Amino acid sequence: MSFAERILTAVWLSATTLSFLASLWVPSPGARLFLDNTSWTLAFWLSAFWAWRGWRQAPPTDRALHTGLLTFAVLVALGQMVWNVQVALDWNPFPAPADLLFLAGGPLWAATVIRATFARLSRDRAYPAALDFGGTVLALLAFTLVIYLPSGGVGSLAVGTVLVLYPAGFLAAAGVTALAIPTVGVRIERSHMLVLLGLLGYGLSWMQWNLMVISGTVQPGIWFNASFSVSALVLGWGARWLRFAMSADAAYRRLCDQVMNYVPLLSMTLAAVTLVLLFVAPDGRAGMQALILVCCLLVLLLAALRQTIVVSLLNRLRTAEAAVLRNEEQLYRVAHFDALTGLPNRRYFEDALERAVAEAARDTHSTNRRVALLLIDLDHFKSVNETYGHRVGDALLSEVAQRITQLLAGQGLVSRLANDQFTVMLLRPASRTELAQLAASLVEGLAQPWELSEVGAQYMGASLGISLYPDDSANSVELVRHAHSALHATKSAGRGSYRFYIEEFTQITRGRLELRRRLHNALQAGEFALVYQPQLNQQRQTVGAEALLRWSVDGKAVPPDEFIPLAEESGLIVPIGLWVFETACHQMAQWRAEGWQVPVVSVNVSTIQLREPGFTQTLLGVTQRAGVTPASLVLEITESQLLDESLYAIALELKNAGFALSIDDFGTGHSSLIKLKRLPVSELKIDKVFVRDIVVDVNDREICATVNALARTLGLEVVAEGVETEEQLQLLIRMGCERFQGWLFAPALAPQQLAEHWLQRQAPHAAQ
Repeated sequence: MSFAERILTAVWLSATTLSFLASLWVPSPGARLFLDNTSWTLAFWLSAFWAWRGWRQAPPTDRALHTGLLTFAVLVALGQMVWNVQVALDWNPFPAPADLLFLAGGPLWAATVIRATFARLSRDRAYPAALDFGGTVLALLAFTLVIYLPSGGVGSLAVGTVLVLYPAGFLAAAGVTALAIPTVGVRIERSHMLVLLGLLGYGLSWMQWNLMVISGTVQPGIWFNASFSVSALVLGWGARWLRFAMSADAAYRRLCDQVMNYVPLLSMTLAAVTLVLLFVAPDGRAGMQALILVCCLLVLLLAALRQTIVVSLLNRLRTAEAAVLRNEEQLYRVAHFDALTGLPNRRYFEDALERAVAEAARDTHSTNRRVALLLIDLDHFKSVNETYGHRVGDALLSEVAQRITQLLAGQGLVSRLANDQFTVMLLRPASRTELAQLAASLVEGLAQPWELSEVGAQYMGASLGISLYPDDSANSVELVRHAHSALHATKSAGRGSYRFYIEEFTQITRGRLELRRRLHNALQAGEFALVYQPQLNQQRQTVGAEALLRWSVDGKAVPPDEFIPLAEESGLIVPIGLWVFETACHQMAQWRAEGWQVPVVSVNVSTIQLREPGFTQTLLGVTQRAGVTPASLVLEITESQLLDESLYAIALELKNAGFALSIDDFGTGHSSLIKLKRLPVSELKIDKVFVRDIVVDVNDREICATVNALARTLGLEVVAEGVETEEQLQLLIRMGCERFQGWLFAPALAPQQLAEHWLQRQAPHAAQ
């Protein structure tokens, strides 16, 4: 509030107060009447002034509501001015012109609130809300009528109608305002309570005033007359600071839904009280009694209808959830089990291995905390596949899966890792000697001939690599990497055997520690760089680009899958991620300054960044300084991150701030369709592990088709990563995929290369 506004408010408020106090002490009835009207006039116009100031400073999203509230305050102030003229002229028609202005304010504000409320509701939520609003208004009307029923001297029907409409209109506006807050999940603020109290004050003041009119006890210069001024000032002060911000707190929104469930009960309770008052009240007009009874019956009818609709919606929801659960189970089966062999696939295996290692790490009391991993790779399978075709190759893989399962005799978890690679995970293996015996039996068993009906007996052996946790691996990722290293050593030594991961491989661990040390200074040393990989549509037009982080140490590139986990473990991902975002924003601004048409740019975001306080505001500050809009950026968040309940609120906050959200690596985590439909995302990225073998793997092909169909159902865009061949591209196009990214088009490029080869020049401005 400015200094001038403060001075004006202080003077205005002082004049209002002094006028009222003077009305209590002057002896002349005419003077008291004049001072009462002066106090009301000043209070009503001060309320309108505050409402106007609130309207001037309201954000665009709240402008319509502020307009309705300002109109309400101005109508009341104009009504008082007309009343002053009527008093001066001693002109007292009933209903009077001032009545039209006073009575228009409450219904107009109620209509404004109702319109704004239902604009934010889906159709399924709009029907119960409409019944709640209708029942509340009818209950308040009936209650108002029963208050007037015992009073005599109402006179004509027109006079009685006007006297009832005064409190009924303002109380209905108050009721609608109170219901709107939990209906749309608006965060409650003090300004909301002030507006609500002001409306209630108006309604109750007019109710008492009209009862005094009926009884002939109205008099100027009494304390009661201040209730109109106080109500106006309270409402105006609330309008000055009023905001209607939707809450992103899921718990708060659930509480609002619970509150709305009690609204029919409250309406019915008020209707029941009204009926009791109706039957105990002295005899009144038969028409008014009938109207009260009809209103109460309608309240009960609307409440019953509302509950019927809610029950119907719940039944539909249960049916939909059941269907979603069935689809989820099917998708889980497709995503986590190999369609050919029936064994768990790579995703299932990685999850199971991570859980097993984590459990072993927690089990500090056990003497045997080992987790053993045996990686099996078939020898010369490629030649069999190429010679006899994929059908024979698939039949052979099915036989391999069965034989491995039989040889293990229930020991461990068998999975199919890739085309001709299988894994065996063992919990708490007895010793290295027994592991060696098991490995030898697998090698021997898989070296036996394979009887295939179409081609006869075939001979094909296998090579094994073995690693152990915690003996030679610190986590599940290292366990897999060390098993691959041991397998590579086995194949290099001649195949058809097995090897354990040996001590010399610990150089990898030492290299990891050195990498962690260098990472702390990498940002200050300027060792990071951003490259950009274009995203194309079916016409091979650039529709986006993904910003990818690269790190070079002593002129040697460090793979992102090595240093990104290190950055997350050490907390360095926060400053690094902010640098990536800032660099991408400034690069967009530079491209545009150079005359390039810049599509949206995707930037990866870590879970650790999402949990940083004020993360959304930090990003908005970066975009503002760089001169780019949030809508020009896509924040890529992995599936496992977004499915964390605690991150729903920040995801919604980012969406409301204007950023587009994308689920990266979709399908590699624990997919949940029920959770997915609630996420504020606009894009799914099919992970490259699904695209890589889409031509030869039926399972991957089915997954990609399912994801595309799911995306169309949910209204999401799909980006396929890792497109490397024309055959992959055409398959994805036939599935309905519209955006692609991969080496078929271009690798990750330096900013200038991307601009020169994949961006178009902006259209030149018209000549002056």
